[in-house]
Amino acid sequence: MFRFIHTSDWHLGQNFYGYDRTEEQSDFLHQLADIVRKHQPDALLVSGDIFHTAAPSNAAVNMYVEAMLNIHKAYSDMAIIVIAGNHDSASRLDSDRRLWELANVTVLGGINRDDKGLADLDKHVINVGNKGIVAAVPFAYPASFPLTDEGADITRDTRQRAYFQSLLDHANARNATGLPVVLMAHLAVNNCDTTGHDRDMMMECVDVGTLGNGYDYAALGHIHRPQQLDSRVRYCGTPVPVSFDEQCEHSVSIVEIDQHGELPRIETKVIKNPKPLRTIPAHEPVDFESALERLQQLNPNDRSYIRLNVKVDSYLPTGAQEQAAMALQDKQCRFCEIKKTVTLQAQTRRARNISLEAFNAMSPIAIAKMYFIDMNGREMSERQEEMFNYIYQLVEEENRQ
Repeated sequence: MFRFIHTSDWHLGQNFYGYDRTEEQSDFLHQLADIVRKHQPDALLVSGDIFHTAAPSNAAVNMYVEAMLNIHKAYSDMAIIVIAGNHDSASRLDSDRRLWELANVTVLGGINRDDKGLADLDKHVINVGNKGIVAAVPFAYPASFPLTDEGADITRDTRQRAYFQSLLDHANARNATGLPVVLMAHLAVNNCDTTGHDRDMMMECVDVGTLGNGYDYAALGHIHRPQQLDSRVRYCGTPVPVSFDEQCEHSVSIVEIDQHGELPRIETKVIKNPKPLRTIPAHEPVDFESALERLQQLNPNDRSYIRLNVKVDSYLPTGAQEQAAMALQDKQCRFCEIKKTVTLQAQTRRARNISLEAFNAMSPIAIAKMYFIDMNGREMSERQEEMFNYIYQLVEEENRQ
């Protein structure tokens, strides 16, 4: 049987509305070490986005190093496999991977190539003793995957699919004893729940078939909400929430697979956060005065990050941010922002059905005014219209130069 822990998207070093998150991230890493100590898995798989930025602070890097050493000490027989995510610097992670091998840690920052520029698949297939085989793929853009065969007739659009299948074929060719095969990757799969991602509409997704065939479990990273895409494909989600919209249970996954071809058994271990992210009120927005009253009623010992959920007819009251911060000045919680929902009047809440030809014929100011009224429930003022026209003229003049 192959038993391993699946985790990803730690985002160490995140600066959250100006607040440092070292305490809660360190708390998670200690909880992870305790889980390792208790369950003694064969492997710990970290599926990308170890850091929040490609250039993490020294404090974030030190936290990562100390945590990995602490986790290794918790059960030194356990293999640790780390791949880079889209937030990580591949070269930074790869720079000290030889040192990490001394602590039974395999780090893959980028996709390896041989002297001809072809995929070096062997470095991405890791045998975990006689327990399992891991095919590990760090983040790369679809067209950036190397060819696996010099004579292969593969377009840039199909390189990613071809790479995954070749890697799994290579792993299974080494699997003479029928060990479970686990695929690690950091990417977005079509139809996954991207709730909580700020730019989910811009996320590049692939079909689950791109992952290929021949794995018993796909340990995916990148999507922050934990979810099972099918019986073998899983996002474990963030152990510590990265945004207010990640209102879900945060955990790591413990997975067991008896042998190649059998379905995995999955157990989640909840991670407790000493400083949760709270939206007040949690669901429907209220007027600003009611929201302030709720802030004043918070427990003084509440250590949460706070976002106010407010509805307005047009603008927030003058000094709203300062008033909200003042309401919490004697409390331990941290005020972050006001989420504003504009209440549109019924006469302005109308569907837009404009042909492409009609849209192209509209002037920039007409488009801006249409957008403004849909977003704010009222017409632009004369002053706002003048400002828009002035800025538009400046842009036009710059483009002509």
